[in-house]
Amino acid sequence: MRKIILLLSFLSLMASSACISGLAEPASKFQLTSGIVAILTDFGTEDYYVGALEGSIYAADPSVRISTISHQVKPFDIAEGSYILAKAAMWYPTGTVFVGDIDPGSARDRRFIVLTTPDSKVFVGPDNGLFTEVIHDLGLAHAYQITNQSLMNRENESATFQGFSVYGPVAAHLAGGVRPEEVGPEIKDLVQLPVNQPEVKGSKITGSIVQVDHYGNLISNIPGKLATGAGFVPGLPLRINLGNQSVNATFATTYGDVATGQWLALIKSDGAVEVARNLENAAKTIGASAGEKVTLSPII
Repeated sequence: MRKIILLLSFLSLMASSACISGLAEPASKFQLTSGIVAILTDFGTEDYYVGALEGSIYAADPSVRISTISHQVKPFDIAEGSYILAKAAMWYPTGTVFVGDIDPGSARDRRFIVLTTPDSKVFVGPDNGLFTEVIHDLGLAHAYQITNQSLMNRENESATFQGFSVYGPVAAHLAGGVRPEEVGPEIKDLVQLPVNQPEVKGSKITGSIVQVDHYGNLISNIPGKLATGAGFVPGLPLRINLGNQSVNATFATTYGDVATGQWLALIKSDGAVEVARNLENAAKTIGASAGEKVTLSPII
């Protein structure tokens, strides 16, 4: 009996120690980090700005891995940046930290924020609507205002480029394991851009051009599922209206479904409807740009 009592006492002591150990586990590390910092800016590549941003990240944590989404977003175009960031982010692993720095106007008039998505991706940048498409596509878990001075680089503070002193260092610390809630207080009232939802009226689908890509293809905000649900099938002849211009096209599966120079609409790999000319620059041909209304109508 004495042996049983001693054994039970020992097991109880071990269980208590385990509980205490679990409670004492430090909570300062973000366990789902991938160690990757992915960057999107409108800096271009001719100046020192990209190097300075990457340098500010490495200075805070030399062990992180930097991935470039793009530095060629149209200058000051928050809407285009929002779209590109969201579409790229969906392909990155859980725990990736994203820096978005497209910030026209005075940085003193806006908040610096960190937001997290339900799949544990982390975004750092200005509260100016840049993360609108991320919230729309990936969802929002939490958002925090960056106020923790110890995570910033105030020795080399820039009045014009917050990426160097705030976004880069904070992203590096997050990628290194700092928990998002450590950057500052949680906030709710995020700035978001107006989103023009596509709609179906009869046999017509109306949406907006959200991006012109490197090839001059016109990317719309029309989901492919909306088009197929409205009866758009491969080979269907279309009338496409873009601003004050209109062209005849074919609803296709791939670019090669039509002859060189012919217009088409297809569903991209990310699920959005794209308007293009096979092996030609659609945007230059018709003078279209992001923000324009687009309507697709079957030719019957």
